[in-house]
Amino acid sequence: MITAAAFAVNFDGKWTTKIKGQDGGDMELTFVFKMDGEKLTGVINTPNGDMPISNPKIVDKVLTFDVTFGDMTMKHVFTLKDDGTISAKVEGSPMGNEEMILKRQK
Repeated sequence: MITAAAFAVNFDGKWTTKIKGQDGGDMELTFVFKMDGEKLTGVINTPNGDMPISNPKIVDKVLTFDVTFGDMTMKHVFTLKDDGTISAKVEGSPMGNEEMILKRQK
């Protein structure tokens, strides 16, 4: 369920970040979100392929969703900041719990 407040918050579009990969090098991730009425869909573009999001929910400026990778489910909490970036926390990643900053792409 997406609340009425969700329409004032715009997660729609492409957002990128870099994280440390298992080999220690930088790995770019692109998060693509699309609002269609009250429905939010999304996918994470990774060097190893796309991963769809599931169970998206928006409350105020916070988007939560899950991503399944093999037999793991990673919980994501994205907070839209006043400067237009997203502060993101991921629990259950193969690299452990992670924090990242995402920037909107044009």
